[in-house]
Amino acid sequence: MDLLAAVRSDVEREFSWWQKDVRSLFGTPRQPPLTSRMDVDVAIVGGGFTGLWTALILKERNPQLRVAILDAYRCGDGASSRNGGNVHGYWGALPTLLPIFGADKSIEAARLGTVAQGRLRKFATAHRRDVWWVEEGYLRVATSPAQVKKIREFVRTARDLGLGDTLRQLPQGELRELCNSPRFLEGLLFTEGATVNPGRLVHELRQAALDAGISIFENSPVRRVQKGSVNFVETDRGAVTARDVVLATYTGTMGLSPVAKSTTLFSSFPVMSDPDPEYLESINYRKARGLADLRMFTHYFRRTNDGRVLMGSGSGPLEWGSAHNSEKLRNDGASARRAAIGLQRFFPGMSGGVATSWGYPIEVTSDRLPYFGTLQGSRIHYGSGYSGHGVNATVIAGECLSSLILNQKDEWTTSAFCSRNRMTFPIEPFRFVGGTMVRDAIVRCEDAEDAGRRQPLIAQAISNLPRVMGMRVGTR
Repeated sequence: MDLLAAVRSDVEREFSWWQKDVRSLFGTPRQPPLTSRMDVDVAIVGGGFTGLWTALILKERNPQLRVAILDAYRCGDGASSRNGGNVHGYWGALPTLLPIFGADKSIEAARLGTVAQGRLRKFATAHRRDVWWVEEGYLRVATSPAQVKKIREFVRTARDLGLGDTLRQLPQGELRELCNSPRFLEGLLFTEGATVNPGRLVHELRQAALDAGISIFENSPVRRVQKGSVNFVETDRGAVTARDVVLATYTGTMGLSPVAKSTTLFSSFPVMSDPDPEYLESINYRKARGLADLRMFTHYFRRTNDGRVLMGSGSGPLEWGSAHNSEKLRNDGASARRAAIGLQRFFPGMSGGVATSWGYPIEVTSDRLPYFGTLQGSRIHYGSGYSGHGVNATVIAGECLSSLILNQKDEWTTSAFCSRNRMTFPIEPFRFVGGTMVRDAIVRCEDAEDAGRRQPLIAQAISNLPRVMGMRVGTR
């Protein structure tokens, strides 16, 4: 089969496979737009995972609150229904977090991710909710000797911290009992991990918000937010006054100065295969467990309930400054081809081809943790920096933003997610030019490692620049 030729460029590429699945089941019912002026306690701009979780958790903590969600399109039609659907917290991020935050803060962040995972599980497995929740752990796989070394270093770190119960090292024989890809050398199975159909999950969250009495206005793009003792939010055809405003606009928060300084724009491109459950059964990939290799710009993948494989590449283009609406962050043939190559390389026996592909921007913080805060001198709150881990992290967002709104000093607002000094990126144009050079060099080096070739010397030198400059992120 020619997976590369199957990467399509038709008009439907603007939708993810998850969105098409939900539309086939439920159609596209929409809430009416805002056409008048109203007063609420909390106005949430953006109806994706962040906005919906925040609204639901607020109503859970204080049922009397008047909460309204304003979405420019339909709730969840942005990043929330375009991700890969791997659900896990921050135990696997410890090697990145430890040099920055130390052991206590890093472990605290990972444990709060476990709390978020519990809330997700409870919601996803409630009676009559079919969101394809499968909880079988999260598997990291080594596909080169360099990645095998990373696994062994991680296991040593976990044991030194007394966290050996969070993971299990898998030699090749045990790994092949879970997924017998010819490219897998060793594995690291984290006990905390699940997969979900993100399109169905956001559909259920939207319905739960409506059932909870939360006002939702779709096709209501916000044109202006004016801060004051009472904030004023203006849409095309109406307006809302609110004591608190939440900017849950994902990459749209890049327009805020405190976000832009420590966050940069990347992009991610997955492909979804045609179904081939017989082949997946033959290689022991029977359960919809999420996987990723140990490249810096990972291949992330998972099977679906109907026997497909989603394969994503986190190596998409960067963009300048806050230009999150850039077309290249959504449509880049080279990135889609890299994902298709990964699918063909890891699962060479699959029949059929690529059913569809899509891309979307992601915002990556300088320390790879999301951040939730309040604009100085205001009651306007924001969340940013999910760094490609949005399903679990947006539950953390709901908890953190709710605590900020309710003025609660608790485990959320005192954690690193709300209270830390963030490193800043270089100013433009150095951020974009330097980041693009380093990203391209790392991709070339990791491609060479996977192919068993020597890394290009110039690319190797460029990829080491962040480490030479003393940076604690962007290093291999």
